[in-house]
Amino acid sequence: MRTRLAAVSALVAASVAAPAFAADYYQPAPAETVMLQPAKVPACDDARVMAQVEDQFEYGAPRTIPAALAVVEFSGLFEKSYQPLGGHKEIERRYCQGTALISTGEQRTLYYVIEYPMGYAGLGWRAEGCVLGLDPWKVYGANCESLRRF
Repeated sequence: MRTRLAAVSALVAASVAAPAFAADYYQPAPAETVMLQPAKVPACDDARVMAQVEDQFEYGAPRTIPAALAVVEFSGLFEKSYQPLGGHKEIERRYCQGTALISTGEQRTLYYVIEYPMGYAGLGWRAEGCVLGLDPWKVYGANCESLRRF
């Protein structure tokens, strides 16, 4: 009787210590796979992007603000949001922010977007920017809202 009691106790102890599985085959959950695809829009600090933003500002500023302003330097450039192609989105967008040093010596916040396929004749990418406080016609909304992205 004692041996039987010891055997039952050992079985109970073993069943409590081991994990319990259902009667069907146990299979651990598969690890998540991340699919990376290269972006068609360049990074926020790409020199070609900054050249387009600078050209746009230096063309538009004397025509909207009666002053010959130029961008001396860009700094603190970073990505605010990225929207890849897919689903109902047919335009890939990268929203960026930074600081622009203007030829008057002022440092102003710069918002810009890089979009694909929005280049010449719908080929390639295009960058557009807005310097905060220097958009008197509110082309990008009050305080550059359409390029801010939160």
